[in-house]
Amino acid sequence: MQGTVTIGLIQMAVGNDPDVMLKKAQDKVERAAKAGANIICLPELFKTRYFPQHIGIDASAFAETIPGASTKIFSDIARAYNVVIIVPLYEKTPEGRFYNTAVVIDADGTLYPPYHKVHIPQDPGFFEKGYFYPGEGYRVFDTRYGRIAVMICFDQWFPEAARCVALDGAEIIFYPTAIGHPGGDEPAEGNWQEAWELIQRSHAVANSVHIAAVNRAGQEESCRFFGGSFICDAFGRIMTKAGDGEETVIASLDLSMNHTVRGSWGFFRNRRPETYGRIGVAFPGESGAFPDLRERDTPRNRGFHMPAEWEPHHAVWLSWPHNNNTFFDLSAVEEAYYEFIRAVHTSERVELFVPTAVIHRKVRARLREAGADLSRITLHTSEYSDVWIRDYGPTFLVNRALQKIAIVHWDFNAWGGKYEDQIRDGRIPLTMNRRLSLPIFTPGIVLEGGSIDVNGKGTVLTTRACLLNPNRNPGLSADQIEERLKEYLGVEKVIWLNDGIVGDDTDGHIDDIARFVGPSTVVCAYEMDIADANYPALHDNYEILRQSCDQSGQPLTVVKLPMPAPVMDGDERYPASYTNFYIGNSVVIVPVFKDPHDAEALKIIRNLFPEREVIGINARAMVEGFGTFHCGTQQQPRL
Repeated sequence: MQGTVTIGLIQMAVGNDPDVMLKKAQDKVERAAKAGANIICLPELFKTRYFPQHIGIDASAFAETIPGASTKIFSDIARAYNVVIIVPLYEKTPEGRFYNTAVVIDADGTLYPPYHKVHIPQDPGFFEKGYFYPGEGYRVFDTRYGRIAVMICFDQWFPEAARCVALDGAEIIFYPTAIGHPGGDEPAEGNWQEAWELIQRSHAVANSVHIAAVNRAGQEESCRFFGGSFICDAFGRIMTKAGDGEETVIASLDLSMNHTVRGSWGFFRNRRPETYGRIGVAFPGESGAFPDLRERDTPRNRGFHMPAEWEPHHAVWLSWPHNNNTFFDLSAVEEAYYEFIRAVHTSERVELFVPTAVIHRKVRARLREAGADLSRITLHTSEYSDVWIRDYGPTFLVNRALQKIAIVHWDFNAWGGKYEDQIRDGRIPLTMNRRLSLPIFTPGIVLEGGSIDVNGKGTVLTTRACLLNPNRNPGLSADQIEERLKEYLGVEKVIWLNDGIVGDDTDGHIDDIARFVGPSTVVCAYEMDIADANYPALHDNYEILRQSCDQSGQPLTVVKLPMPAPVMDGDERYPASYTNFYIGNSVVIVPVFKDPHDAEALKIIRNLFPEREVIGINARAMVEGFGTFHCGTQQQPRL
C-alpha cells in the first residue's frame, strides 16, 4: 500500500483488575476508531500489571487462549469500525506453553496467527525468562490498511529483527512495550527513554519504514513506566509523541515515503549479505530457546530460580545412615529413617543412596516388610560418607516457562574443613546428574544447602555466622557473596540473620533457626528462657525478621516456634530445633525429641500447613550427629 493510513497508539496505565483493564482498553480503542484511526495498537500485556518485575510469581491466572474472550471483544470492534487492532496478551497454548503474544485482527474481524515475542530479557525488574517461552520467528501481516509487522518490547533493541520484517515487506513496524526505570532512578548508563527512542528511530532510517512504539505509563511498585509513545516516519523523524501519562497518540502516515527514502538512500540494494554470515550463526544447544550454557551464564540470567520447599516435588533425595562415627545409636537413626520414608513416599518419590550392595538388600527388604510401595522408592548404590545431602547435594532450580530443571553444584569443604573424611561427599551432585542429565551451574564458592532458605518469590534467608565465616570463602566480601546468592538462586533480596544455635557444627545454618513457610511468612526458633545460652542469638534473629520485608516490600509475618529443652550428652549440647522440618507434597516431617515442647511445636506447624499432614518423628538419636530431617533431605522439584 502506498497511500495514507492513520494509526492510533493507546498509552495507558495498568491497574490490578484485568477485567477493568479490558473494559478500559475497549473504550479507548473505540474512541481512537471514532477519531479516525485505521490501525490501533495497545501496549504490551495491557490487561495486567507488569508481573515480571519479580521472580516466581504464579501468573497463570492472567493467561488466556487465542482465540479467547479478549480477541472476541476486539474482533467485534474491528468489524464494527472497520479498523485493524493489535492486541498484546499473555497467551497459554493448548500445549501448555506461555507466550508474550500480539494478535493482529484485521478490519473484517479476522485473527491472524499470533506473533510470539522472540527476544526475552532477564534483568532486575524485567525477569521475563521465567514467564515467557520465546517465539521462533517474525511475521508480516497483509492487512486492509497496509503490510505491518508487530514485535514486542525487548525485540526493539535488535536491528536484525527490524531488517528481517522490512525485507519481508513491512511498511510499518509496531512495538507494543512495557519499559520504565526499575527503582525509579535513572540508570547509571544513562536515560533509557532516550536510548529507547534512538534505537527505534534508527530502525526507521536503516529500513525506510515507519515505526510506532506504544508504552504503558504510571508507577507499578518500584518501576516508573515513562510512557513517551511515539510515531516516526521512514527517515526517523518523530511525527508525534505522548507525555508520561495516559494518552492516545494518533498520526496519519504517507506510506509512499518508504519507497522514496529507500530508493534515495539505497540501503537495501547496496547490502552485502554474503559478508553477514556471522549474524546468522546459531548458538550451540538443543534449540534457540535453550542454547548451551555459556561463560558468564548464571541461573538468574537464564531464567532459573530456586523454588520454595512447599512447591510441588517430583522426589526427595536421601542418603542412608551408616557412619558409626556420626551416630552413636545407629540402629535408632535407621528406625527414624524407615519411619521417614514410610511417611513421605506416598507424598513424592524417594531417591535413596545406600553405600553397599549388602545395605541395599537389607533396606529394600525391610521397606517391603513394612508395606512400603517399592515402585515409589529407588535405591542407588554409591560410596558416600554421611547422610547430610542437604549440604553436599545440589540445589535444584526451575524455569517454568521453558519447563526446565537445572542444578547448582556448590563447592563443599565439610563445613569449613571440620571433617576431612566427608569432603568426598561433594562429588554426589555429579553422581546424581549422571542419572538426571540436567544443566549444571558451578559458581565456584563454598555453600551448603542448609545455610539458605527461599520463599520462591525472590528472597533468601541466610546467616552471617555461616556464610561470612572465614572457613568458607575468605576471599569474598559480604557484597560479593550476596551477589552470588542472587545470581545462582535467582533471588532479588538477601535477609541476613546473625548467629545460629549452640551446638551447631555448621557455624549457624538457617534451617535450625528460621524457615519460610509462605511467601512472606517465616517461622522462627525462639528461646523463652532468657537464661538459656540460645536466648541472645534467637531473640536478635527474631527482631531482625520482625523488621524485615520481602522482595516487594511486604513486611514479614514472623511466627515464634519454641525450642526444645537442651539435648545434652554430658557437657555436649546438640543442635536440636523444630525448624529442621521437611516440607513434602502432602506431609511435613518434624523432628521431635521426647520433650514437653514437642506438642506445642507440632500444633504451631499444623496451623501453618493446614492442608498437609504434620508428622513428628523421634530425632533424639539423629541429632547426636548434629542434624535432623531437613539436613538429611534434598527435594527435587516437579514442573
